[in-house]
Amino acid sequence: MKNREKILAIELLWEVPLALLSFIFFKIVKLLIHIIISITANSNISITTNSNKKEFNKWQVISEEALKKPLTLPYILTHGPRWNTSAIVAVTTRPFVLKKSLAIEISSCVASAQSWSIGIYTYPEVKPVEYIASYNSNLQEQWHELKLEPGKYTLVLRYYNWYDQVNFPVINVDGNLIIESESVDGSNVNNFYQNLITRDNIFYRFLNYYIFTLLICQKWLPKEWVRKEYLPIGDPNNEFLYGFVYKGCSLSLELNSLLLANYDVYLTTYSRSSLPITFCQINAEKYMSKVIETDGFYLLRLRYKSDLGNNLFQQDWINVELLSSQGDKLFIN
Repeated sequence: MKNREKILAIELLWEVPLALLSFIFFKIVKLLIHIIISITANSNISITTNSNKKEFNKWQVISEEALKKPLTLPYILTHGPRWNTSAIVAVTTRPFVLKKSLAIEISSCVASAQSWSIGIYTYPEVKPVEYIASYNSNLQEQWHELKLEPGKYTLVLRYYNWYDQVNFPVINVDGNLIIESESVDGSNVNNFYQNLITRDNIFYRFLNYYIFTLLICQKWLPKEWVRKEYLPIGDPNNEFLYGFVYKGCSLSLELNSLLLANYDVYLTTYSRSSLPITFCQINAEKYMSKVIETDGFYLLRLRYKSDLGNNLFQQDWINVELLSSQGDKLFIN
């Protein structure tokens, strides 16, 4: 353990300067992509107050097909880089203008997944405004209506434990239809994650290179800032645990029975490029991952199964250890 700490201290001598350069590079690329997409979106934005407008916004599922579009992968790796491999994720294809109200046909969500959430974000800031989740919604209602401040918005929909037939909801803004219902086959929509790591290259690696170093140094950094860098649009309906992983090591988890009774637990490990390497749902009180083949980081998503009442998450419900190939403990969360 002490030898590893000495090696880590030496590694940080070059890791920190490289991480700083990566951080600057990340912010510049994110800004450039944001400018390009904003210009494109503004030229095509749907003016929902015009009742004669026939061109609708759409739901875009994060899928193999979506990644074929220019800038999609760089956009995700700068705006929502911790891929949610445990959910079907769909976003609105362009921002929409709202004056007063937003209505979402949540009956489609109820029919599509056991657990779901819809995030409403300002545009272009991508700041969360409101979240609707399955556990705190009236599931008997067909529609859920919200009053919002005038502005431009985008939506992000997440389906967990989805059914074979997945339907995306109709969206009305200020009484006008802007997104029609769409359906996809839920049986294979997320299969692309299994090979996403093959898209790795030096550009993506340097783009998110700083995250690994950030997580190593997080005990010396502001906790909230680290969280925002790691999870810029993390679903607040989830609890999160995260940290770094070393090549040749394994993650060992011990979960309290109360945690498994009240939460769905999902684990994803990422390369330094923030591309998913492994992902799974954990249903046992003890779990040991396979040996991790590259330096990177992990993310545990703890998803409420229902309204928890007094059974809110407690940190001691889960213990995470990073073990060397010899079984030595390198890190304890």
